[in-house]
Amino acid sequence: MAKAMVMEAPQKLAMRDFPERPLSDGEILLRVRMTGVCGTDRHLFLGHGIWSFPIIAGHEIVGEIEEMTDGAETAITVFGGSLRIGQRVVLVPSSAPCGRCFYCLNYPHRTTLCQNRFVYGFRGCDEPPHFFGGFAEFVRVQPRSFLFVIPENLPDERAVLTEPTAVALRAVERALAPGIPFIGEGLGIGRRALVIGVGPIGLLVVAVLKTMGVHLIIAADLNAVRLEFAKGLGATETVLVHQDLPEEAKHKIRDLTDGEGADVVFECAGNPTAFLMALECACRGATVIEVGHFTESGKIALSPHLICRKDLDVRGVWAYPWWQFRDALRFLQTTSSPVEMLLTHKLSLSELSKALKEQLTGDAVKPVVVF
Repeated sequence: MAKAMVMEAPQKLAMRDFPERPLSDGEILLRVRMTGVCGTDRHLFLGHGIWSFPIIAGHEIVGEIEEMTDGAETAITVFGGSLRIGQRVVLVPSSAPCGRCFYCLNYPHRTTLCQNRFVYGFRGCDEPPHFFGGFAEFVRVQPRSFLFVIPENLPDERAVLTEPTAVALRAVERALAPGIPFIGEGLGIGRRALVIGVGPIGLLVVAVLKTMGVHLIIAADLNAVRLEFAKGLGATETVLVHQDLPEEAKHKIRDLTDGEGADVVFECAGNPTAFLMALECACRGATVIEVGHFTESGKIALSPHLICRKDLDVRGVWAYPWWQFRDALRFLQTTSSPVEMLLTHKLSLSELSKALKEQLTGDAVKPVVVF
């Protein structure tokens, strides 16, 4: 028997034992070493969205190969080395695109739009083989999945940030297009960037921007402790946003950007009012990257005239293509940014409720479950 923490229904967690079954052809059994707790896991737990419970959640997975079938090496795509028992790997949450649906045929470069993807951490666990999420002792890696070998000099504490780093890199890459910053388009070294919301994704966006050499990086958040983390990862200025006095923060951001606003704004808070703030704090001709609203979190009154008058480019981010893990691992291996500082709470599997249901201390940034 193997243990898993199961979301049986919204706001209902239970530790359950599942029978270990023989692997099917093409499968790999991954023993989980560490799984990051994502804000999406909390939304899932709270019932935000349409999900089929029960679910073993967790999609930021670091594991080691426990067992593999003869057909695994051809059924599963592996990068960075050959498969062997004991090999440390990170698992890309979504499977290969199907290649047949409307989006695969018409938008093949946007693999996350595939209508038939298999996504770890969001599938029902009632039917065998059960283990499709990282909040369990094992994960059954299915054919058409992607594994990336973790470099030997990269510790688990950095490797577990591969998935959120892929999100941050995707967000920054969305700002790079069309990639001609010398004529005032896209993101370049001399641009002024604003990151609204410095939870784990926002903090990693700050770290990526710093590594790129962006001239001015402003971090804005409701939480003063997280702003200190942003400074540690490269923010050149921080702005504390008071919920009752948001105009003060907007005035400070304008003062820091020559009275105009930022050239590129990343909305990472996942709050509808933060999206409006992003539009208001962008200068005319700016680019606004919407990262935070992976789930529905409400609506706001918005005048489309604001977008037209400012001639804004507004771009959404829906996860990342699978190959983003390659760049995320390279970034984590080479950057001097102390990104492991994000791991503020290390929990056992039985303590997962502290991150999803109970209140962690005010300095919490990224909880991780360690096995």
